[in-house]
Amino acid sequence: MKTHDIGILLCSMLTLPVQAQHRLSGKVDTENMALPLVNVAVLNSSDSTFVSGTASDSCGTYGNQTTGKVVDTNQQPIEGATIVMQLPDSTYLGAAISAADGTFVLESEPENYQLIVQHLLYQTRLVEGQAHDAGIIVLESKDYNLDEVVIEGERPFVTVEQGKLNYDISAISEKHIVNNAYEAICKLPGVQDRNGKLSLVGAKDVTVLLNGKASTLTQEQLVELLKNTSASQVQTAEVMYNTPPEYHVRGAAINIVTAKATDNTIQSELSVGYSNQYFSSYSGNVNFLMTKGKSSLNVSYNPGYSHIMTVMDLASKHNYDGKVYDITQTQKINTKGWRHNIYAEYGYQINEDNELSVGYNGAVSNNGKGAIDVNGNFQNSHNDKLQDSRLHNVFARYSSGFGLDLGVDYTDYSMNDYNRL
Repeated sequence: MKTHDIGILLCSMLTLPVQAQHRLSGKVDTENMALPLVNVAVLNSSDSTFVSGTASDSCGTYGNQTTGKVVDTNQQPIEGATIVMQLPDSTYLGAAISAADGTFVLESEPENYQLIVQHLLYQTRLVEGQAHDAGIIVLESKDYNLDEVVIEGERPFVTVEQGKLNYDISAISEKHIVNNAYEAICKLPGVQDRNGKLSLVGAKDVTVLLNGKASTLTQEQLVELLKNTSASQVQTAEVMYNTPPEYHVRGAAINIVTAKATDNTIQSELSVGYSNQYFSSYSGNVNFLMTKGKSSLNVSYNPGYSHIMTVMDLASKHNYDGKVYDITQTQKINTKGWRHNIYAEYGYQINEDNELSVGYNGAVSNNGKGAIDVNGNFQNSHNDKLQDSRLHNVFARYSSGFGLDLGVDYTDYSMNDYNRL
């Protein structure tokens, strides 16, 4: 199978100036006690106006606002929880962040709604409501030690801005053991890994973007790229339940924003990995980032050798025609092979508002071998597999200061799969 995809993106967007700025401050201490005053960030979905204000000490109804309070199982207020409001059909309405006393305010007046309440330390909860007073929402804690996550005032873990939930990935990678960018993103509240794909609580489907741009790569290929990207190379993750039109994506999206080095610096990172599942597997990760003047270069190489065996035992009893048949089967799946992932991007800052970048992303798996053996009193079989795959993706991006973005992607993918029974 071989495919060729090419996409050209041309868009113009008018950006209006924001009249107010917002800063979230506060801290979650080891006893989860409420700390001093924190502003609550509210997004008005009707006019996209971003406002901030001081939370009240109690829940209540203020005009067309929906209010509530988030607490833990000990009735202690939870600060920094993200509350996303949707219609019952998952249409996005707005979002807010709970204050130091656990209260939140949402600017909306739907007859029926659902709230997705998320926090890094607690289980995500879905609450359905009708009244303007959502009441007290209790969250159950995860198996985290509260010492592991601290939200500092000058560097908030999550902020709400223009309908986006902006998460600081570096705060996760510093406090948790994560091997790559994909694992760090899966630690975000409401984000889950389901069968090798990212899913978002409250959204039917989610699209993964890189630096605000869509790609001709499939979502599976983008996930593989994130698994081979160091968590230190990701600055923020923007979770959007209702993606703005300038992203050219329908529905929910997660925008991965990569980190940029300061001027005239060189950064490098080397890591190795080892795992054993009946056999030993090895992996490596080499990252190089350089900036000089208006130019920047980002190169990543990830080689790996895997040898994995999976054993599945089946025991069942079938009643047929008045007789019980005892069936036992053992299936062994043995796979091994090399893979190489390469990513390179060159960026040039033409001036303060205009930027040009070109890059290459490649994934090669060669000499992949596998065998499937099935033995038992019902069936005996043997299947040999040989597989090679190659992915080459090149792209170019241009961003202007007046809202014009240009992008070109070309993807070439081929796979050879042989089976012998």
